[in-house]
Amino acid sequence: MELSDVDELMKYWNYPELQQYHSRPRITSRDEELTWIRSTWERRQKGEAYIFGIFLIEKDQYIGNVELRVLSNIAQRGSLGIAIFNPEFWGKGFGTEASKLILNFGFSVLNLHTIELEVFSFNERALACYKKVGFVETGRKREAHFSGGNYHDIILMDISKREFVFTKKLMGDEN
Repeated sequence: MELSDVDELMKYWNYPELQQYHSRPRITSRDEELTWIRSTWERRQKGEAYIFGIFLIEKDQYIGNVELRVLSNIAQRGSLGIAIFNPEFWGKGFGTEASKLILNFGFSVLNLHTIELEVFSFNERALACYKKVGFVETGRKREAHFSGGNYHDIILMDISKREFVFTKKLMGDEN
């Protein structure tokens, strides 16, 4: 991600439709997002997290982010986060493609053993995406998130390197 990406991000980032999916929803300024982009470079250099922009190749249009945090080098464990912030591209497979790519990076390049995530129970698109790439539910934090006037479960999911390789083979996706 580059500083020049911030204007496209700011078009959608503070929309309530997107904020409901954030673990800590809050309005952010352009300067805060510029600082965040700079921090992603530092975190990558330290080997703590790898944050990539998601782009439409044919238009060179920035539509979201995918992040892989290294939680433990000893246990070889990571954590995935993804946001397609432009609603025009929700439900079109971009999250699935980005998830496959970041999982492949995590398992093949970083040599992680497992990758976990948390997702709100009402986020049906994300749940479908994660299941499609091989994540399995491992637990729940019951009524741990408040959004839209209601409490919702936070679903815990993970995938191992072995499961990811098996899912890729099962789907005929050797890339």
